[in-house]
Amino acid sequence: MAKSKFLLEFLTKNFKPLFSENELGALGNIATRDDLTKEFGTLPSYEITGDQIRDAFGSKFRAIDAYKDNALPFQRGYTKLVRDPLEGFSMTANVGSLPKDPTLVTDASVLKGKTIIPLVGDRSVRGAEITSIGGKKFEKPVKTYGGVQFMDDSEAAWASDLSPMRSIQNIAQTVQDMGGKPVGMTTTMSERGADFSLDTANLIIESLKASDLSKNKLNKMTKLIKDTTIKGEKPFKKVPNLNNMDEFAKYFRGLPGTTRVEMAKRMDSAQLQEAGAPDIGQIRIAVTNPGMLAEDFLGMGARFVDIDPSLGVLPSKHTTYKSQIMKAPDAETYTFGTNIPRTIMLRKMMENRRATGDYGKFKPMPQDYRGLVMKPQVEQVDQQLIDEASKFLEIQRTLGDEEAYKYAQSLIPAT
Repeated sequence: MAKSKFLLEFLTKNFKPLFSENELGALGNIATRDDLTKEFGTLPSYEITGDQIRDAFGSKFRAIDAYKDNALPFQRGYTKLVRDPLEGFSMTANVGSLPKDPTLVTDASVLKGKTIIPLVGDRSVRGAEITSIGGKKFEKPVKTYGGVQFMDDSEAAWASDLSPMRSIQNIAQTVQDMGGKPVGMTTTMSERGADFSLDTANLIIESLKASDLSKNKLNKMTKLIKDTTIKGEKPFKKVPNLNNMDEFAKYFRGLPGTTRVEMAKRMDSAQLQEAGAPDIGQIRIAVTNPGMLAEDFLGMGARFVDIDPSLGVLPSKHTTYKSQIMKAPDAETYTFGTNIPRTIMLRKMMENRRATGDYGKFKPMPQDYRGLVMKPQVEQVDQQLIDEASKFLEIQRTLGDEEAYKYAQSLIPAT
């Protein structure tokens, strides 16, 4: 299959459409690694290049284009450095699983009578086994466990650390106790949101192994990492020398997620890049679901599903996040096939925020993100939400992204 075909099919946010029904044969709507190997003799593979990604998304109108003149191209969000991570980018991977397709809906009527609980998640792809980035072939493929796609192929609705999962479960239980129907809806993190994930850490580790750096360069990188100072503290003072990659890998994977974020940031600095660190911007692009590459920060509706709080918080099989909440019995996972601005999906919540502070506007602010993560709230769906979300989708479908965002922005005067 041609490379461009792979990228085109990826934009559906699933792996299943990579193959025709005839090729899938008896695999049906969901397949494991073993199923794929049995059917094809080996895992199907694909390659994506920077030029293909630029061709697909380079002219896409985003929410940021509606409120900021001369906004930077979407790919610049994947690195803090002044460079284009798509230059020279390529990646290869195997298809490690075929998740169940979510049900595409073209309007918001399916939300009638429900209460939305925002689930803030990263953009990472699920079910890939990444084998190279930038022409550097990995010693060991990196399996990805995903962000929004997590709810596609299991009975779990969402996974995170224990404390946030308990908070969301309690909220869902309260909604249900009050006669409501809780629905968890993904809310997209920033381009660098997957830095917390072990998937990103593993890609950095494999990229370092494949870089063939000299002993002196690895010594220099070790010193730069060890000397990192954040708010007067040195979080990496115990980092093993990178010449002992196995020890470094064990150390990196064992860091708390928030500290892994700081390690990725440090690797993305000019100092570390000049010393030989792998291109972190390209790693972030590689771990991202291609269909989410140019989506909006805090956009909503890439996935949503009914939650069953009565089952409590259970252990998760996700490698990064150890706790999960469950879907309602026989619940269907839905997608809008795009993201809708949070100012539509969380209208009343954002109105309250605008009334009490300088946030909740069309342009997302750090307080908007922190508020959704630190203190989850709910939005009871009313007819106005259904009408406005449905109209956004219709305008996007018939007139394009720019007109849809102009419509969304017009609903919030002077923001």
